[in-house]
Amino acid sequence: MKPTDLFKKFISNSNIMYALKHFLRGDDRVKFTGNVRCEHFRGDTCLHSAWEPTPNTFTTEGMARLLNIMFHDISKAAAEIWYVGIFKNNVTPIVGNTAAACLGAAGTYGECQDADYDDPATNKPKYTTADTSTAVITNAVAGKAHFVMAASITVYGAFLSTEAAKTAATGYLMCGKKFTASRAVIADDELYVTYQITCTTS
Repeated sequence: MKPTDLFKKFISNSNIMYALKHFLRGDDRVKFTGNVRCEHFRGDTCLHSAWEPTPNTFTTEGMARLLNIMFHDISKAAAEIWYVGIFKNNVTPIVGNTAAACLGAAGTYGECQDADYDDPATNKPKYTTADTSTAVITNAVAGKAHFVMAASITVYGAFLSTEAAKTAATGYLMCGKKFTASRAVIADDELYVTYQITCTTS
């Protein structure tokens, strides 16, 4: 078949032309982008403060949770349901990661426990956001996630999940990000983690 004949078949097929039109239109797609910022303080000195140059990874487990709440029949608590965690294993989050496999004391992320940061104790800090009238939501205004370290470790990244307890390997892992520059912390260092999630149609 000549290339011109193949092209004619394409343009004469209404289904193909419809799909092509809507694939090319930016307003027909929705995209979530998660950006992470880590600030590292030692006493009154800021050792590091930078947005990660690349976005975090949303997991299939997390995206399914969003869809089930937004478009199915899964109810959501009136309060914030997400928590910010940090991890000490040198791993890169991928879309197939789950809370069951990655979180808790024995998970592949090496989630930081009370021996690693003692404030807050027992539970991870909440992902505390404010109402938004834009396509961006963040914890930068209502309260960055704050960690006071208890040991000399290396913190490799951060994540969002639905369970408060540091030891929990249940619930849902929404997303995770390995820091470009890992943070070598000592006792009493403070980390502040900002998560900004942007929804776009491009």
